[in-house]
Amino acid sequence: MSIHKQLFQLLDQPMLILSQQDGIVKIEDANEAYSLLVGETIDNIKLTKSSFITDNYYIDLTRRLIKSEVTIATRSSEALTVRIEQIPLSNDHKSNKKRAFIIVQDLTANLWINKQLEKGKVILGGIIDKHLHIRFLRDMMTSLLLEPDHSPNDISLLQFLAEHERQHVLSIMEAISNTTQEQNITLHTSKLSGVQLELELTITPILNGYNQSNEFAFVIWDLRPIDAETDSAMKLKIWMAKRDISTGQLSIATGISQQTISKLRNGKIEKPQRLTAELIASELQVDVHDIWPVIRK
Repeated sequence: MSIHKQLFQLLDQPMLILSQQDGIVKIEDANEAYSLLVGETIDNIKLTKSSFITDNYYIDLTRRLIKSEVTIATRSSEALTVRIEQIPLSNDHKSNKKRAFIIVQDLTANLWINKQLEKGKVILGGIIDKHLHIRFLRDMMTSLLLEPDHSPNDISLLQFLAEHERQHVLSIMEAISNTTQEQNITLHTSKLSGVQLELELTITPILNGYNQSNEFAFVIWDLRPIDAETDSAMKLKIWMAKRDISTGQLSIATGISQQTISKLRNGKIEKPQRLTAELIASELQVDVHDIWPVIRK
């Protein structure tokens, strides 16, 4: 097996190689990730009929294309919504064969998160992969939860949680994998950016074609600091995250300069003037003292 063939099979991203000759489209190869996605062996995938490929992938092997929300079949379900990217490969001029590389992204987790957004205010949505690494889909809280030199992909689920929660979460993930049902839970984070939070979230398994859980999607509905002595700068960051409002948006809504709001968020101003505090609290729909115990008159 060539090194390219080995890499193709080892990559976690589902992929296909298609060819077209005399109007007939064939799947020349599929990697293991694609096999798991649709719940079929690679040999069976290669036997897919030309009409099915053209009807479901809407291909044009001469161009680079990105198609969103394409429907394909799997063994465990009638339809799976995916996004495909098609990249033309070098043609075989002797046989006039056209070839293309197809990259497939399962949209199941994204669509589930979108459904949660319709139910109510979601602070954060993301995916936990099979290695327990977290990929945030929205970065409103990234600076709140992570150290400056880390990205969401640098931490695993277990690193993110308080030590006493870790075994509990592993048990929950195992349980929802077996029942294939989402679950509402409350968890405590480890101390990130100097604060420990209590999170209310919903988590659900994302199943592949063999009805196995390779990843989990989650949404966070609410968060609050555990320590009552959490400083006002952090409380302001938390309430801005909960209301999904940026420094610039808060500045426009209140008429307070971005520089002043940034200083309040960074703790450089610990006691704001009463009018400043009231305008910000009003926009965030909270009581002034929920953020600042003491303000200037």
